[in-house]
Amino acid sequence: MGEEVFGHPLGQEVVAQARELGWTKPVTELSAEELSSTAVAQPALFLVEWAAFRVLRAQREPDAVAGHSLGEFAALAAAEALSWPEAFRLVRLRGALMQEAAHNHPGGMVAALGLPPSEVEALAKESGCFVANYNAPTQIILAGSLEALAQAEALLRARGGKAVRLNVAGAFHSPFMAEAARRFSQALEEVELRPPRCRFVSSATGDAEDDPEKIRGILKEQMVRPVRWWTAVETLAGLGVAEAWEVGPGEVLTRLGPRITPRIRFRALKEVLNHV
Repeated sequence: MGEEVFGHPLGQEVVAQARELGWTKPVTELSAEELSSTAVAQPALFLVEWAAFRVLRAQREPDAVAGHSLGEFAALAAAEALSWPEAFRLVRLRGALMQEAAHNHPGGMVAALGLPPSEVEALAKESGCFVANYNAPTQIILAGSLEALAQAEALLRARGGKAVRLNVAGAFHSPFMAEAARRFSQALEEVELRPPRCRFVSSATGDAEDDPEKIRGILKEQMVRPVRWWTAVETLAGLGVAEAWEVGPGEVLTRLGPRITPRIRFRALKEVLNHV
């Protein structure tokens, strides 16, 4: 993870700066076991995203930014609403708090596929789950206890849908994260937030946001609110965004994009870097 960007001088600079901030092990040296820890995976992902952004920004400044869940912090750093060291500090705390919450309140997440959103929402209530991510019209993620998820999976299949259990440590973006969100809120009070220098679309609200204090409030609730990625992408399209670069490992968002709108061309990091 991150090999594409950490070999670049700007990526190496990020590695050196992260070391100064107390992150001693390069992301490319982390084992699969280490990355299975939420407390490790979240800051590692953030560093990949930030290093990739630094490399790509050398070629082109963004007109707008958005981030899915954790990626929202990288997006805010890219928009200079947060300094990147401050964003990194918050991400490390966020990962640790969410891991602790997942340990104290065991649960998981499942992707609901093939049913209309309204049916999935009703099914979530029936099973005792919570809608955690509105990823696309054809993909909604549920979170909850393992018992509730098993019931949701059975209901999904019985009604002609498909259920895919996600390999995650807990029931993220649900009330299971309430204590983590409360403690994270306290840390956010000490952070300086500035108006974004480019358009910032929040995946928690799905809207373009520019008020620093409103953004602070959004971040305080982000862990317990559903991710509205579907709406965020439609907002980007409405702002006139014609091409979106996925600034992180993998191609999950690139694959989701065409399911949401045909108005934006979505490109994964590897594709973009090949043309930089």
